Amino acid sequence: MIQPSLAYIDASTGSLLIQMLTGGVAAAAVVLKMYWRRLRKLLHIGKPEETDSQS
Repeated sequence: MIQPSLAYIDASTGSLLIQMLTGGVAAAAVVLKMYWRRLRKLLHIGKPEETDSQS
């Protein structure tokens, strides 16, 4: 026999989960933007940086 569950998920719980998900995505985007140059340099992606040889 299956016993009924007394768990209840309020409608605002779904909204909270969506906010947490979008906040996490936004935080990941900010961190990626902050470290984008380091990541590109580490992976050797893109053209090499120009050095200033005119002194």
